[in-house]
Order: sequence, then C-alpha cells, then structure tokens
Amino acid sequence: MDYELPNPTKLRIKPTYNVGDYGEDIVFPLILSQASNLATLTPSTASFHQTEHDEALPIDALARFVSNSDKCELLHAGNDTNFDHTFLISPDMSFFSYKIALTFGIGLKVSAYTSGNVNVNNIHLTITEIGEGAGDTVIADLIVSAGSPNLTATGEQITLFHADVIQPIKFTKARPIKVRIQTEASKSGTATFQVGMLPVFPVIPTAVPKHWIESQIEIHAHASLDHAFPIWRDETNQEKMDYSGCSPDGCNT
Repeated sequence: MDYELPNPTKLRIKPTYNVGDYGEDIVFPLILSQASNLATLTPSTASFHQTEHDEALPIDALARFVSNSDKCELLHAGNDTNFDHTFLISPDMSFFSYKIALTFGIGLKVSAYTSGNVNVNNIHLTITEIGEGAGDTVIADLIVSAGSPNLTATGEQITLFHADVIQPIKFTKARPIKVRIQTEASKSGTATFQVGMLPVFPVIPTAVPKHWIESQIEIHAHASLDHAFPIWRDETNQEKMDYSGCSPDGCNT
C-alpha cells in the first residue's frame, strides 16, 4: 500500500483543554501604605454590615486569616473627604478574565456629632486599560450601593463590600489595568466623619478567634493563546479563540 506524505496545507490543529485549563483564581491584595489620615477602629464596639446582591449575601474564594485582635486600621483621606485611590495591575503575559471580584472593607467613623445622618452610600468602581499611546479604554464603570445604614451619633461602622464584574476581559501584556475605588459618602446636619478602606478587617465584632479578610481583587484567569502564536495561528473568524487574533504587540512570523 502506498502512503503519501501529509499535505501541510490540509493540516488542522485543534487546541483542546482539560480540567486543569479551566482557569485560576488569582488574588491581588489591595496594598495601601500611608502614614497620615489613619484611624483605629474597635470592632467589638463597631456596627457591622455586609453588602447584599439580589437580596442575598455573596460568597467567594477569599484571602483570610484567623485572629482575636480587637483593633483594625482605617485609611482615609481626611475629615469629611471621600476615599479615592487607584491600583495598578501590570500583566506579564496575556490572559482572559471572565470574572473580577472586588472585596474590601469600608470603614466609617463619626468622630464628632451634633445632628443629621452620615452614610457611606455608594462605591464607584472604574476599571481602565492603559492604552500606552493608543488611548485608554474603560472596561467597567459601575456604582454599587454599599447598603449600609446611617450613623446618627458618634461611632464606627465596618462594611464588608463585594462587587462582581462578570464579562470577558482581555488582559494584554504591556497594557496595565487600573482599578479605581471611590466612596460616595455624605452627611446631613452637623457631624465630622472619616471614611476609607480597611486593608484587613474582621467579619464579627466579638474579640474571639474569628475570620479576618484581606481587602483584595480576585481575578478568574484563563490562559490566552496569543503568546504562543508561532504554534497557534488562530487568526480566522472560526478559530479566533482569543477574540482578537494577534495581540496588540503584533504576530511574529
């Protein structure tokens, strides 16, 4: 029987995946260092709140530890000033995210009170890809209600805030992602407050061994094939497995 050599023009490579390729949850702690505008909260005397979604409490894979400490630190921007910080993620290779979960502690302290209400109100989240000369792209821009009650006296409040961004997002090598977190706290009447982020915070007030959570961004990441284009040249509409063909850095032949 005669056999002919394979015709390279008729070969087709079909990438396949196994259960080990279904994605990885990567946790980025929200590291924030500052030496001023700090306030120490006492969980055992604070009020607690957890942000709800669809009238239920969201759960996720979270970085946490156990401690019986009765102190946590509030990082804020000054009296009666909203928290506004931007964090940067710089990918060293391209990948896809199908879910970004933001979980962090919101601290509110009313240090002086005469009248009215003080409330965290909303959290404004903005995720932006830096274009590096090609123009920035806003990936997600959402305002989420913290759902926390008013403070109507001097006191402290700890809110476990959680928000999900569930959509395919391409993280591209050499194109950093900025995540901006802003509070939209307000007051009526006469009071002085501080609002901001708790880098670590407990989930219950009692000074016993309990779970503490790190403020964090969790990304459910899937490998993108564009870093291996010399092998996978999936540039046709049918085979465009990474939604974009070649990366913005181009395809090397």
